[in-house]
Amino acid sequence: MTTHPRELGRRSVLRMLAAASAVPALVSTGTAATAAAAAAPAPRAGTRAGHTFVSRPDLNPPQVAISTPAAGVRPGHVLLTPAGANKLDPAAAAPRADFQPGALIMDDLGQPVWFSHPAEGVIADMQVQQYQEKPVLTFWEGAIHVPPGFGTGQFAIVDESYQRIATVRPANGLEGDMHEFVITPRGTALIIVYTEVRADTTPVGGAANAKVLEGVVQEIDIAGGELLFEWRSLEHVAIEESFYPVPADPEEWFDYIHLNAVCEDGDALLVSARCTHAVYRIDRGTGEVTWRLNGKKSDFEMGPDAAFAWQHDCRRREDGTITLFDNAAAAPGRGRSRALVLDVDEQARTATVRRSHESPEGLLAPNQGNTQLLDEDHLFVGWGGEPYFTEFDADGEVLFHGNFVDSITSYRAFRSPWVGRPLDRPAVAGQAGDGVTSVYASWNGATEVAAWRVLTGPDEANLAPVQDVPRTGFETRVDVPGAAAFVGVQALDARGEVLGDSPAAEVA
Repeated sequence: MTTHPRELGRRSVLRMLAAASAVPALVSTGTAATAAAAAAPAPRAGTRAGHTFVSRPDLNPPQVAISTPAAGVRPGHVLLTPAGANKLDPAAAAPRADFQPGALIMDDLGQPVWFSHPAEGVIADMQVQQYQEKPVLTFWEGAIHVPPGFGTGQFAIVDESYQRIATVRPANGLEGDMHEFVITPRGTALIIVYTEVRADTTPVGGAANAKVLEGVVQEIDIAGGELLFEWRSLEHVAIEESFYPVPADPEEWFDYIHLNAVCEDGDALLVSARCTHAVYRIDRGTGEVTWRLNGKKSDFEMGPDAAFAWQHDCRRREDGTITLFDNAAAAPGRGRSRALVLDVDEQARTATVRRSHESPEGLLAPNQGNTQLLDEDHLFVGWGGEPYFTEFDADGEVLFHGNFVDSITSYRAFRSPWVGRPLDRPAVAGQAGDGVTSVYASWNGATEVAAWRVLTGPDEANLAPVQDVPRTGFETRVDVPGAAAFVGVQALDARGEVLGDSPAAEVA
């Protein structure tokens, strides 16, 4: 491709971006987004990002509506894993037939930044972690069994170019559950497994030889795949602790504990068990439970409004507090889910509420969900079984709030800084119009694109630059005068340097 002289082009892009920086970009996907779009007003509450792309017709992520535009939020993108309707909620409407499940990184306007859908199955729990001292994306991939709601699959680690650098599987021939994948500073992974065993459930009104789902925690060396630690729930937590009703049919799974989170707590582990309404502290040397927080056998006095039910995502924080997502589904006296921060005094054996935040709609999430602690004591909350996500400041004010337009779920939701540098080339498409050629440009996963340089010409070998425009959303549309036979684009960073160029595309 023919280009402007580097310095001249760089100066033009810098001037263009400086002019555009004073006004917000248009929320636009599949609609006109020329250089004049930089003067568009800020998105209003309730605006929706599009979900089909001329340059990438193979991608069809869900629509997102932003009801509280971002203001004062912490830096970073939003990470979601749209996975379909909540099958445990009979009132949930079915999503669009053409909706693709997958992994979605989006900006604060609800625009996709990166979207990937699996060839089969679903993706869950995508987040940014550190591996070998570099930021990576991690997620689970596999099949989800509903009810009761657990997964069989494996865990993926991808680098900044979205190339898989490791796949983690449980030991002993087991299948990985989607609820947890934590990379430790030692290069190991903490994972959860659900495994079927036969057990006596007569103490809770069941059969003597019933199917029980046992919760298993494993620590796996990522590089070598060796099993370093294993904990099995039935050896330490009796079925009598469960709040989950035993099935009348002994051939149905009795999901008595439903593990859904594990994290390090010094030399111990904290494990969240949804169906016992408890968090367990586990000695890594012996596997013994050293204390229970909440539940039928709590070792702590739960202060006013501190008790939780059907919870997810327990985390020990540096200040000693424990954060979790309190689903509270069907819990007596509470009809709304919340992000919960508890002060836990292990000497006095008391737990009290430091912070508790509900969604603007007062949502009751029947399952899933998470509470992420960000800098400056912000909390980013995924409402799990309800298709919403929220960022709160330290005082509980809502700084950002949105939802999927369809009744679909994302197991967790995160806000994290992420720099993506895909190895493939930008995508381009051209369409002939009335006296203009519409050029559509996108680059799935590239986070450093600030502007596009449009090139046109009579054939693939003779393209010349005609216009530089700011990037507006996942896909930017530019209408250039005249009838071009072929088009191409170059992706430019904030300094005007070329990050990548597209193949030439014939105008349709």
